[in-house]
Amino acid sequence: MGLSSISTPLRPRVAIIAPTPRIREYGRRALRLLGCTPLIFLGLDEFFEIGDRANQMSLIFLEHSSSTAQGAESSVESGDRLRAAIGDEIPVVHSVPIRTGGAIPGFRGHDMLLPGSLSFAQLCRTLRGFLQKQGMVVSDASLEWGNYRFCLDSGLVFVAGRPVVLKADEFDLALELFFYMGSKVSRPWLKTMVPGLQALRRRATAPAADAALFRLRDLLGLQPEQGWDLQVNPGLSCTLVRSINVIHSQG
Repeated sequence: MGLSSISTPLRPRVAIIAPTPRIREYGRRALRLLGCTPLIFLGLDEFFEIGDRANQMSLIFLEHSSSTAQGAESSVESGDRLRAAIGDEIPVVHSVPIRTGGAIPGFRGHDMLLPGSLSFAQLCRTLRGFLQKQGMVVSDASLEWGNYRFCLDSGLVFVAGRPVVLKADEFDLALELFFYMGSKVSRPWLKTMVPGLQALRRRATAPAADAALFRLRDLLGLQPEQGWDLQVNPGLSCTLVRSINVIHSQG
């Protein structure tokens, strides 16, 4: 058998239907990391526009919005509309607000309820178990940038092999910096992606984001002499960049 005749298994295609940035982005990152091909949709109407291809998905990731705004679709409407379109066979991950109670419309025995408040590491572990239960082949979840390795199983960050213990929100905050390495990250975005940011400050009167960023810089050694530079614009934004001196010394 020649190499040209060896086929590579197709990556499972997963539709992520999520109106809120945190659920949408966390789902996209986690599923890509686990070896899936995520397709992003802001709502059911956009998803239904793909027609018959909706039934070709291996999995649907559906966020049930907690919004009470006029015109916002309820969990009852979204769950029933989705099942009416795709039938009962495709498994659905129902991402729900933590305060959601009662039955989820459209839920089937092979589906899963997923609290929307999960940290990124928790989300990856939970989705990995669910995908495996569905018989899908998943990739090893590993995130590395230079000497920094984020272990999603333990929630530890290894810096040049040395384990550093972080709180779950600190772990998510650090990931946000590395995912956007070299780009400016605004305070509103950090607060959206890490809802527990306010609780990370050292003093009650300190700005939550700034205090958490300075603490993270100290814990992970994000200093120029270590090859990284966490640049903080107090109250506005931050940027994680590679140290120019270290890059030149390695060239």
